[in-house]
Amino acid sequence: MMAITHAQAAAVYLPDITGRKLVPMACDGGMPFAKLPELSTELEGQPYSELNGLKAASFFYKKPPTSSRPEDLSTALFGRQGTIAGHWFSIQGSSEEDKPNQVFVFLLVSALDEDKMNDHHQSILLLWRSFYLLRPLLHSLKEHQQNEKLVVANSNMREQQIDAVLSEKLVGCSTQISEVREQVARFAQNGYSVLVLGETGTGKEVVAGALHRLSTCAKGPYIAENISALPPNLIESELFGYKKGAFTGADSNRDGLIKRASGGTLFLDEIGDLSFELQVKLLRVLQEKTVRPLGAEHSEPVSFRLITATHVDLRDAVNRGHFRSDLFYRISQLAIALPPLRERDGDILHLARFFLQEIAVSSGETTKSLSDAAEARLQSAEFKGNVRELQNCMIKAVFLSEGQLVISENVIDEAIQEGKAGFEVSGDAYGSVGATPSDIRQEDGVLQDIGLRSSLANYEQRLLRAAFDRFSGDRGKMAEFLRLPRRTLANKLLNFNSQTMEFEHDT
Repeated sequence: MMAITHAQAAAVYLPDITGRKLVPMACDGGMPFAKLPELSTELEGQPYSELNGLKAASFFYKKPPTSSRPEDLSTALFGRQGTIAGHWFSIQGSSEEDKPNQVFVFLLVSALDEDKMNDHHQSILLLWRSFYLLRPLLHSLKEHQQNEKLVVANSNMREQQIDAVLSEKLVGCSTQISEVREQVARFAQNGYSVLVLGETGTGKEVVAGALHRLSTCAKGPYIAENISALPPNLIESELFGYKKGAFTGADSNRDGLIKRASGGTLFLDEIGDLSFELQVKLLRVLQEKTVRPLGAEHSEPVSFRLITATHVDLRDAVNRGHFRSDLFYRISQLAIALPPLRERDGDILHLARFFLQEIAVSSGETTKSLSDAAEARLQSAEFKGNVRELQNCMIKAVFLSEGQLVISENVIDEAIQEGKAGFEVSGDAYGSVGATPSDIRQEDGVLQDIGLRSSLANYEQRLLRAAFDRFSGDRGKMAEFLRLPRRTLANKLLNFNSQTMEFEHDT
């Protein structure tokens, strides 16, 4: 506008809501915007006679006064006297329903003739008309830009959240674990079923928890269960729930794991241990998105994301007819394979230091460090139990090195050996924890006569008896030494009679 008119300064005013005052909208080349005065449109008491000209015409031209006076409009708007041109416009908006927009433009200009004033008026009118017509588009563009900034900000915040969750839970610096973190980040947001594969102790439940926390159903429930930890006769009722009176002992309705996970995530570890007939029922739940509790006449709708895990080769189980192929494909829409600790370059020391820091924080003590020899011993160790065994080793090392801030090689070696040795309890009546296969044959008869399953069950019962005897029935200590979750231990002792030290079977 100033370029078209060659003005030295400009001030733009708009009427207020009452129409009795003009309020500043913009300025350039004159007074600071904050110092621009409001102007009255009333004829009575009007200090600036120049404004009266806009009542009769759409523009006026006023030369500077011969003497300085405080009510001079050019001085009020631009801080100096000069020739002032005023323009008034009434511009229709983009819609006919919109009220006309009134604009008042004041310019500090050089001497002009009337023809020039008319040309300037038309040019300024064209500018303002274009502005008002384009204003909705400009407003939309501004909103779009703000939305884009918001999307970018949310995306950055989301990435930070993902990094925080994954770095906290999936600890490690190796390329292998970084790839796992990337997979978790990619898979978390969709609702497909995920099968987590990996050896015992590699962190399958940690991955399942991270998938839930980063998913769209993170605010919903997260239900986790290990199939192998449930007694075979209770798996069905635990998974699907039951109605009152469905069987002896069903004194009230109980929601199963599937129902309780609705709206969130269900994690089933050791899915390969699920019986064939229950595989059929689980497949029906996934296909129909309904569950029918034991004893119920009707199915109930459920909506959950299923994450499963196993340390066995399910494809091989499918080929051998031990696992349904249709269920396998349903639960493995996406798969994450966790590398064993021995394949994670540099992660043994990284995790060892992490566990030392974690132990120190939980106990409120100073973080211990590892000697060079201790680090070398850790790196040469074979942790078949993977991350879980390494964590157990570091806990033992901290307590074995009580009073020392640096953990030595000897302490690490003792912690490793103690973790692998287990314990032995001798006793004529119950056998020993360290029993050999030949001991089993001598006590239970020839192995092939009773079968592998029965042999293992008998051996497990002797281990449980020995642990019960050694720790006087303290289940916390038993679970720690047997390296079993307390719930798993409780399930295994359901039929154990502490008086006779025998396992009683239903007859």
